[in-house]
Amino acid sequence: MRKLDNLDLLKNIDTRDMLAELENFPEQCAEAYRLGVDLRLPPDYKKADKILICGMGGSAIIGDLLHDYLKLETKVPVIVNRDSRIPNFVDKNTLVFLISHSGNTKETLHNYHDALKRKAKIVAITSGGRLKKETARLGLPCVSIRADGLPRASLGLLFFPVLNILQKLGFISNKHKEFSETLALVWELSRRWAGTVKTNRNQAKKLAAKLAGKIPVLYGANSLMDGVARRWKSQFNENTKLFAAYNIFPEITHNEIECWYNLKELRRYFKVFVLHDGIAYPEDQKRLDLSLRKISQNLGTVEQIHPYGQSALARLFSIVYLGDFVSVYLAFLYATDPTPMPMIDYIKANL
Repeated sequence: MRKLDNLDLLKNIDTRDMLAELENFPEQCAEAYRLGVDLRLPPDYKKADKILICGMGGSAIIGDLLHDYLKLETKVPVIVNRDSRIPNFVDKNTLVFLISHSGNTKETLHNYHDALKRKAKIVAITSGGRLKKETARLGLPCVSIRADGLPRASLGLLFFPVLNILQKLGFISNKHKEFSETLALVWELSRRWAGTVKTNRNQAKKLAAKLAGKIPVLYGANSLMDGVARRWKSQFNENTKLFAAYNIFPEITHNEIECWYNLKELRRYFKVFVLHDGIAYPEDQKRLDLSLRKISQNLGTVEQIHPYGQSALARLFSIVYLGDFVSVYLAFLYATDPTPMPMIDYIKANL
């Protein structure tokens, strides 16, 4: 796919420089890791017995990634809310993170007002808008992030403040060592997958080329990859303007493994990716192996994506980062500018 190596052509397609946003992601992470560290929090926030992360789209994915990353460590449940309403369990002992890049996301503002009524322990992460104004008026904790960029291109700015606050409150252990490895790794990967690196040496470009003309199906090898698979799916939706599907093992072996039986003429349009990060039990590995054997027979070669890095945080970010690059390079193959979102903008304008 020589098209991906023609930088002048890519610049003509990428009018708002999404590729540069990706290549500068390590700088964003370095900046973001300082956010939330000095935030003043009421002492009773440490007494929360559950955590609710509210957001939509690129803001909500932060909750998914944190849930998967922390599920084997924190003793306090982490729940993600993608809805205008908050769950009935929310009370004065619930730590509620309200994440809205713009500060004007209507669903998140509804969540904010409901959380206030329930006397929940509120923390906002936003660049401004009504959410910042209203939390400031009441003196509630709020982390301010810069307003430039899109929510889906602001993963670091939205993720690390929440992580820092959870450390500050004592819900999780200190992650500085993991962050240091993660930052060094994403710097390396940004150079490896940059637009200036030719396709024959660029993993992200190669994967995009394999997906051209296909519908991506993203399978997490276990539940630790649930949020990552969802992130890949949403990046194909928003950046590539392409339908994609996702699911996880071992759940797939109880239902979706049967889905390739009918409509055989459509099989050639699908491409399956499996996103790995360790398997807990031997029978789960066997389930995965048996499933991939059958999927390969029906759909052809399955692309297996393995993480880079040693720590859980580095492994998570390496696969997320790869998916971001693949979605943008695939958009270029369709001559699609990844930044504009006309359908989403239409809905927002007409609410």
